[in-house]
Amino acid sequence: MNNLPFTQLTMIGSLLAAGSISSSAVTLYAGWDTFTSEPESSSPATHLASSTTATLSGTATGGSWNDWNNGVQGASDDGTFGDLEATVAAASTDPGTGSNQNTNLSLNRSNKPGTLTLSLVNDSALDRIFDGFYFDGGYRFTQSARNWELTFSDAISGTAASGTLAQVSSLKDAPATDRDWGIDLSGLGDNVWEAGSTAVFTLTFTGGDSSASTGGGHETLIDNIGVTATAVPEPSAFALFGLSGLVVLLRRRRA
Repeated sequence: MNNLPFTQLTMIGSLLAAGSISSSAVTLYAGWDTFTSEPESSSPATHLASSTTATLSGTATGGSWNDWNNGVQGASDDGTFGDLEATVAAASTDPGTGSNQNTNLSLNRSNKPGTLTLSLVNDSALDRIFDGFYFDGGYRFTQSARNWELTFSDAISGTAASGTLAQVSSLKDAPATDRDWGIDLSGLGDNVWEAGSTAVFTLTFTGGDSSASTGGGHETLIDNIGVTATAVPEPSAFALFGLSGLVVLLRRRRA
């Protein structure tokens, strides 16, 4: 599905290895760290790169996703998306002061299993290469859904990623090792986000003990969801650097 021919891709790798051109910086193309709509799982992206359209939607078997945020739990307040650290603009660190403060998503035990689906459209004229998928997450009590699986469709494809959330008293107080998730997308069978195409990420949450009631507290907590990618330079840029790159390679061989 890559728009660049093999010979050009080979030259790209050679030029990058030779240091003739530098790869583009990794960019957070879409990120959600506040959830302000009803339902909250349909909130607009709070971080959105240019020439990008992104939507978030959620489904839950017994109802819908909500925001569970009070003085005890709060949202993740480490200022990052998953384990992305400071590579991108910091996420909101507002822990909230009462219930329904729009700072995280929660899946009640009575509504599991649940899914969150991110649809990203590349509105630019250039291909992009997906780099990583990030989120903050944890579960509170034993009946909460805790197993997660990330699947890919439309413009991208590859083996699903999966894991198990840690039990936390709150996202904002949990250590990074129990809260921050990062999924490397470089090894997908197809991680090229072609110009004009839509890439879909589906995050599914299952598991936990059997639900005994519908009361609160047994919640899966999710915050700071983000997707990063690297823009592919225009083909004309490779034409400009091609000769100089080959010269560098020849010089290094002679040396």
